[in-house]
Amino acid sequence: MNKITLKKYIKMKNFAYLLMVLVILTSCESVLQEEPKTQTGTDFFYQNEQDALNALTAAYAQMKAGFGYYSQQFLSNVFASSDQGRSSWKHNDYYNGVLTSSNTTLPDTWNQIYKAIRDANNVIYNVPRIDMDESVRARIVGEAKFLRALHYFNLVRCFGEVPLRTIPVQPGEENGLPVSPITDIYDIIISDLKYASENCWGRLDMELGRATNASAQALLARVYLHIASSARAASEGSEGCAPYTAFGADYTAYYEACKIYCDLAISQPGYQLVSTLDDWVNIFDPTKGNNSEILFDIQSSSATEQGSTVSNLFSPRNAGLSGGGWGGTNWAIAGFVKNNVDVADPRYVNGIIHEFETETLRHELNPKMDGYVRFDLETGASKGKLNRVYTSKYIDSDATTEATSQQNWHVIRLSDVYLMRAEALAEINQAPQLANTDVNALRTAVGMVDFDGTGMTMSDFRDALLRERAAELFMEGNRWFDLTRMGVYEEKIKLAFDPKNRGLQAGIRGPEDYTWPIPITEVSANSNID
Repeated sequence: MNKITLKKYIKMKNFAYLLMVLVILTSCESVLQEEPKTQTGTDFFYQNEQDALNALTAAYAQMKAGFGYYSQQFLSNVFASSDQGRSSWKHNDYYNGVLTSSNTTLPDTWNQIYKAIRDANNVIYNVPRIDMDESVRARIVGEAKFLRALHYFNLVRCFGEVPLRTIPVQPGEENGLPVSPITDIYDIIISDLKYASENCWGRLDMELGRATNASAQALLARVYLHIASSARAASEGSEGCAPYTAFGADYTAYYEACKIYCDLAISQPGYQLVSTLDDWVNIFDPTKGNNSEILFDIQSSSATEQGSTVSNLFSPRNAGLSGGGWGGTNWAIAGFVKNNVDVADPRYVNGIIHEFETETLRHELNPKMDGYVRFDLETGASKGKLNRVYTSKYIDSDATTEATSQQNWHVIRLSDVYLMRAEALAEINQAPQLANTDVNALRTAVGMVDFDGTGMTMSDFRDALLRERAAELFMEGNRWFDLTRMGVYEEKIKLAFDPKNRGLQAGIRGPEDYTWPIPITEVSANSNID
């Protein structure tokens, strides 16, 4: 997908055009505290179909501001919040269970997501007023609604109740909004994704990198599954999932909706599961982005202004990009590996780095595959163990600087849709064996023995499914959300960080850690937020 830069806009349009682009692209301290904007500027900007397309491109670009997925903080925060990973870059509060609203990484994530919502809102509000081809208009609005839904879904999962803004700021509006009930937020998310499902084009008709009908259907399935499993866990006494009691006691209906949209996404042409282990490995090859397994990615390229820092964030120094990089700020901890991953699973074996060197040490994966043994490069002397594991999924050895990786940020893969459907089928019928077909579609492709849920209790099945998701989606940013929606966060945290399991000692976390606090900067600036 082509990226639109500010420089290009300046060349294309006059000063009034520039003012509108600044509305779309410039940063602000707090999006919910931005000054009201007149409609005059937007009237001038949104004149024709090309203007609509340019604004949509800017909305996509906002997702990777700062060379990342909502800058570089979001996924690091998510990893440090789970039992799976840790981040060494300003995220110890998440890891140690002492996160407060004063944490300095929270405002970056919060503001970047609201900037992305702002740009999506501008498209959704203004494009319907343009005289243009109706099918193109519906597709553009559908893509913008997909983006807005994704942003709000990430917000509600991370922060719980948040301010809900669905239109551009108008004259006379208050600068601050109160938080909305999660049911209202999910109503918007679901409505947006249903529209996107019906109006986005298919993969075979679309420029790669854009949201498609299948993208919307898969994300909607994920939304319904999150509601269903959270409501189920709440009904079973999970304090962390308690807000989801607002959706009522009939959570089975949400599992059924998840299954319906999984079916729709899987049936769309242009997508397919891999059939061999080599093909599975190639999913993560930066030169093979937007392959048929990918339903939605945040796009990157090797161009300096369009690359990502994903290799830096997940690869140890000298094992990722050619320039060495930052040294891998996100990794899997030994306790997670020991308790959740079958060391014989090819997806795990091929999803981690087995050997790498730093300036002074050689690191070799130990036989248990839950950490590295280290040796002095000059003398060969043993230098002890490193109880962490780095993933190989994001290596881009062709990147020349820290922010020029062409590795996309994976948001939704087809494999996840199969796992979601497997979970929904089992939960609807209270019959784990109904998950067999979908789970084994993934396992057979990589040479694993079949999964068989026959005779399992639902509790055992849920644990087995979490293990399956841990193997297939290792280090892809899903783990924290899986643990919280299923109400097993505290249990898994304690297990992973038990020193007997070679996990690093961390603070015990509880129901309050199912979401992050709203940043103190936002609370202080917005009188409508307590």
